[in-house]
Amino acid sequence: MSISIGIIGGAFPVLGLASYMCLLLTLTFRQNIIIVQVINWLVYPIQILLLIPFMKLGNAIFGGSDMTLTFHQVVVAFQSGILNGLKLIGIISLYGVIAWVVIAIPALFILYSLFLFLFRNIKKIKLKTSMVGVSGTQKLNTKIQPAIPSLILETLPVKNKV
Repeated sequence: MSISIGIIGGAFPVLGLASYMCLLLTLTFRQNIIIVQVINWLVYPIQILLLIPFMKLGNAIFGGSDMTLTFHQVVVAFQSGILNGLKLIGIISLYGVIAWVVIAIPALFILYSLFLFLFRNIKKIKLKTSMVGVSGTQKLNTKIQPAIPSLILETLPVKNKV
């Protein structure tokens, strides 16, 4: 659920407010704030890509005329601050937020179901490991080079049964 909230909250269509939306959703659903915020930061490019489509979808939901809004216009409006950007873009931003809410509610539960299925079945994936055997003709004092340099392997003396 934390990953799903991070993705949905990270796509919030108002620049600068996605972290606050993620915080609100995290507190509402009582999830791990660190996971949610990391996912939020990772999906930041998605927020930028979906900004204009959310605004256009919101405009279409309310039956507005065909609008010609470019990403450059939105960036210029928000460069002097969030409040100035909201004032200049105003109602179109509100349309984007409403479109986000319409899409976010079912998308949250779809993503949650998808990740729940994925994480429950990830245990079934077994990593194949090979056993390395030491034959009796090798010396016991031979040092084994670890595959991972930080891993320290020691050879233990073996008692011979006679």
